Amino acid sequence: MVRLHRLLRSALLAVVMAEAPAMHVDAPTVPSLEYELVQACRPFSWSTYRDCLDEVRRWGREPPSWVVRSCPLDYIARKPCFDPAGHPVTDDQGHQATVPVALTGRVFYPPAWRRRPGSSLSLVVYLHSTELGKAAVASRLGGDEWMLGAAAAAWFGYAVAMPDLPGMGGDAGEYHPFCHADSLAHATVDCIPEALRALRGDGGADGHRYAWNGRLFLAGYSEGGYAALAAVRELEARGDARLTGSACLAGPFDLSGAMRELFIDPVFGYSRPYYMPYFVLGYHAVYGPRMDPLQVFAPVLLDPVADGDILAWADGSMDGLVVDAALGRRLALPGDAIPLPRLFNPAWLDRELQDPAYPTSDVHRMLAENDVCGGWRPTRPILFRHSPDDCNIPYANTLWTVDQLGQAVRAAGGDPGALLHLLPIGRPGDGISHTAGAYLSLPSAFAWFYYGMPDLDIFAGLKW
Repeated sequence: MVRLHRLLRSALLAVVMAEAPAMHVDAPTVPSLEYELVQACRPFSWSTYRDCLDEVRRWGREPPSWVVRSCPLDYIARKPCFDPAGHPVTDDQGHQATVPVALTGRVFYPPAWRRRPGSSLSLVVYLHSTELGKAAVASRLGGDEWMLGAAAAAWFGYAVAMPDLPGMGGDAGEYHPFCHADSLAHATVDCIPEALRALRGDGGADGHRYAWNGRLFLAGYSEGGYAALAAVRELEARGDARLTGSACLAGPFDLSGAMRELFIDPVFGYSRPYYMPYFVLGYHAVYGPRMDPLQVFAPVLLDPVADGDILAWADGSMDGLVVDAALGRRLALPGDAIPLPRLFNPAWLDRELQDPAYPTSDVHRMLAENDVCGGWRPTRPILFRHSPDDCNIPYANTLWTVDQLGQAVRAAGGDPGALLHLLPIGRPGDGISHTAGAYLSLPSAFAWFYYGMPDLDIFAGLKW
């Protein structure tokens, strides 16, 4: 649920990355003719992931092939089916029916001087965080987050697949099913075969062919962290042996618990209130009348006066900061400090989210259906990172998830400490925001994969 806004990008990266520990990872460096030509043309100064990220940023939407290479990712995913009343449609085997949907994304590869053609690469599937703009995704080289994935490919020598997720990129005609677990899990899992085909084939990048080394990782931050954990759950349910490990960072894993508490807090001024209409409209796209925005939103926000209404503001044509400002103007509140209950129709709020009605409400059922914090057991390592001072997605989401998954591992006779690794982003009181946490935690996740997912006491002693 983080928007890496272009107006803040340069200043935020300069401040946050300056505070981050430098990562002196020995990335593969294979001399080649291309490498020698590059060295002859300009000074080459990559000594950390941060240097590599700065180089990618310097070129914007047109990084040359000696910095990073990429190719489009076009694939077919499964879209869950619901009937007109918003209830799941089942197939002949009693499972939820799905229909095919064409989705897009991009795969990034290291430059040839980093990894020779024919080298064996790990595949990292990196899920993007909340993005309202439908073109601000990796397939379009839009927004900013693709640069983190591109730099991970270039510096660590990974193949990094970044699917746009449903309702984004090439699927822009549909509304993004924001934090709908099955939709995001299917879109993530279903991109893997096509990403592996691209990796094993010509790579779609200057004719360089690679081999897959058998290591598959999932990573994401915010909604991307939620999507990653939902996909891990699906792969575990399938017994899919391809999964090596994952980094599920600062996600809203506990929708029916920790996130609901935030939804009903009458005092706390939420800094990114556009998340709420995005969530409601995303669930409306999935569940139809079970999440009717005309009943959910406050009447004042549905009034289509000169500057539009909440339905138009959150349709994907505007930036999230613009939507926040519009909500603030309509409610006569600062756009970055709106208590979320102010967005709701009071009658709907009392009926669906407030006690004592909440435990038996339909909204509770929908939220609980999309919790990924428990009810299943991981068998492959997961790295969790979250700032204790995160005000957009409470730290309690991650604490509860680690506790619930740990109980499942222990009940099966396993050791939770060997699988579930929690590394807070800073300490309480450090003031690390949700957005800053992305820049601090994602590089460490890529490094954790690179070093073989060690115990955190070992990882903390490495130079990363």
